[in-house]
Amino acid sequence: MASASRRRGRVIFWVCFGICALAWIGGLVMVKFTARAFTTPSTSMENTVRPGDHLLADPTSQIRRGDVIVAKEPSVFPGSYYLRRVIGLPGDHVSCCDVRGRVSVNGKALNETYVYPGNVPSARRFNVTVPAGKFWLMGDHRSLALDSRVTGPVAVQIIGRVFAVVHSGHLIFLQTPLTFVVDGLAPSDNRFPAAGICLIVSGFGFLFLLLVTAVGVIRFVVRKRRKARARAAAALGSLTAPPSVPGAGSSS
Repeated sequence: MASASRRRGRVIFWVCFGICALAWIGGLVMVKFTARAFTTPSTSMENTVRPGDHLLADPTSQIRRGDVIVAKEPSVFPGSYYLRRVIGLPGDHVSCCDVRGRVSVNGKALNETYVYPGNVPSARRFNVTVPAGKFWLMGDHRSLALDSRVTGPVAVQIIGRVFAVVHSGHLIFLQTPLTFVVDGLAPSDNRFPAAGICLIVSGFGFLFLLLVTAVGVIRFVVRKRRKARARAAAALGSLTAPPSVPGAGSSS
């Protein structure tokens, strides 16, 4: 009976182990097929994205104001990708600065909490209507970023919206900044790409894999100790048993 119980326990352990391993590895594999991964050496998007951070971009996402995007624009950054925040879409009127030094989009002033600490929203004044097919893009590190304040509105090939940043081992999901939502410039962000779901499945798979492994190790150690105690008890019993007397119980 005990042997059957142990076999059943082993089967359950390996089934759980396999499911967790499949979720962990399968989730990571699916991320590769549903998102594009990048790293950045640039400081132009600090502190939202810092040099050395790993990024995941969703190539299928609809681009909204406030999004951080990976883009390609040969005339400005030939042969390379770069990161910027979308401030104005085609047809938008963007300007700076209002009496409080803020950037405005379609007459709505932005409270840009994502701008690099100590930077002003813009040291350069502008007042532009974004042409069709172009975007007004700005870096979060305003004192360093080469962006639309210098180049004007740009026609870019958008590779994808950055939805996740891995910084120092921590996974951070990016959403539409609150100022764009409050000003009615973008809806509340309920976008969650397939790659994000795959990341969560993979993360939970890894955690449960660790848990199942820990339980398996504990069960193994407990069984070993029980067997050791049983052997020790058997050996002690054999030492303390009364010696047998030859011929005991026989009658003459």
